[in-house]
Amino acid sequence: MDALTAAHHTATPIGDLGARFMLDGLAYKRGAELGLPSGMGTYVLGRLGVMGDVDLDAAVAAAFFWNPDTIATNWSADDSAVTPSAAAPLYGQVCVERGRVYLAGFEGAARLAELLERVVDSADDTDADLFAGWRDLERPTDPEGRAYLLTQVARELRFCRHVTVVQAAGANPLALVLTKGGEANANLFGWNDLSCGPLDPEAHASIEAATDQAAAADLQCLTSDERAELVELASAALAHGTA
Repeated sequence: MDALTAAHHTATPIGDLGARFMLDGLAYKRGAELGLPSGMGTYVLGRLGVMGDVDLDAAVAAAFFWNPDTIATNWSADDSAVTPSAAAPLYGQVCVERGRVYLAGFEGAARLAELLERVVDSADDTDADLFAGWRDLERPTDPEGRAYLLTQVARELRFCRHVTVVQAAGANPLALVLTKGGEANANLFGWNDLSCGPLDPEAHASIEAATDQAAAADLQCLTSDERAELVELASAALAHGTA
């Protein structure tokens, strides 16, 4: 399988499976047990904190599609003394723990982890600080936990490629959110004024195609057979992890 086809067909399984723990109520409960702030603060400090104790502007830039006010409110959560750099490994722990549950009994976990590890460790992290931070978190040794964490790392890799493409196209981030997830998703991302509307379908298709092209470069480290295997394993992992 060529890299472009593989990039296209891994986008949804890696994106959806990697994001599952971020939408899991049990992940937020576990975060609070570990000392992370309640609610959205767990997500904001945990996901973005992998970049270290960066300033708010850097956090807002990395979040990109989120309302900056939402990031600002949660970047300095009042109910937690945890710094972003301290929150990151805790959130990584939550990611791994939930991933072990999702992928329990998945026979392809070890091989999925092996392939994803090669992809993320060979990827160029220029202008991809969020990806680099997740890549550099400590990796567990068990197949399920490792495979899930690396799925999330790969998700952030494509996310960073997507952001670069959107910026180059000069597209409105909120318009992308509306196009892909509708008003409910835009509200979740902290937006109230939705007057910009969704992107033109042709512009959206162009951005998605360019994102696939950018992500394809990250899969060149695998052989054609390995890329086909990755597509199969990622799809199977999503089916297993959401059953």
